[in-house]
Amino acid sequence: MNTRQRRTLLGLTAVATGMGLFTTAAQAAVPPPEAPQAPVAGYTIVSRAGVHNSSRTHSVLARCPAGKVALGGGVRIVGGQNRVLLRGSYPQRNGWVAVAQELVPRDPGSGMRAAWHVVAHAVCAKAPAGLTYEARTSASTSGPWKTAQVFCPAGKRLLAAGGRMNGADFKAGLNSVAADSRLRSATVRGGEATPTSALWSVTAYGVCTGPLGQTLRESVWQAVSGAAQSGTAFAACPRGTRAFGAGVRLSGNAGVLNRLVPVELRSTVRPPGARTTVSELGSGLAATWHLKAQVICAP
Repeated sequence: MNTRQRRTLLGLTAVATGMGLFTTAAQAAVPPPEAPQAPVAGYTIVSRAGVHNSSRTHSVLARCPAGKVALGGGVRIVGGQNRVLLRGSYPQRNGWVAVAQELVPRDPGSGMRAAWHVVAHAVCAKAPAGLTYEARTSASTSGPWKTAQVFCPAGKRLLAAGGRMNGADFKAGLNSVAADSRLRSATVRGGEATPTSALWSVTAYGVCTGPLGQTLRESVWQAVSGAAQSGTAFAACPRGTRAFGAGVRLSGNAGVLNRLVPVELRSTVRPPGARTTVSELGSGLAATWHLKAQVICAP
């Protein structure tokens, strides 16, 4: 090929590439941007309170209205004199489940005389395209604490997360439920508030969808120390978005974390965001610990 022919071929190639007929190697390496779906339709939050009594276990389901599914949710423990463990806050397709148990007292035959109850909160809406409910359970072993991490399938993003304890009734509870910064996974931590040789595990749940324009927002770290015995944090959604998933991150040594209970972990409508309250079990702890609220928001 002579010089004139090479110049002609290069010129034609440049024109074709500019018209989009050819793709260069650099262009091929850039993945196409994810196109978000239309905003979720039919958004509403349903709350249901359980029976207020002194039973040692309380469980309640906040059921979504007909034609809608659970896309998020949370829990609130009311009463209990700082002696209640969070045992579950997790999705079913038709709603959100909240479970709590009284911590085993020194005398296993006795219990609290005080009445208490749990409230389940479900974020309900029409099912978006690509909706899946994922779950992953840790190994069932004895030990002071363990975690489980659940992942969304390829091409999907987390919209909400939950957790559940399996085994070690009245002795171990959930401590934290947190999403990763890219909304690809969620990690749940459970710990023994009362040491036990029983085998137990923890299950992490993820509500995953196609791209909806989800964003993760977090509060600043809140320090809890001294006689406070509990801390509260709020994570706000950006303007024009709504709250779906609520989460909480904790920081402290393992022994401290095992005796922390999320007594409030829920999404809010006005203002849109998520509110988290974490309490110390029993008479409190001498150590300082920190909490951070999370919320997953979407249009």
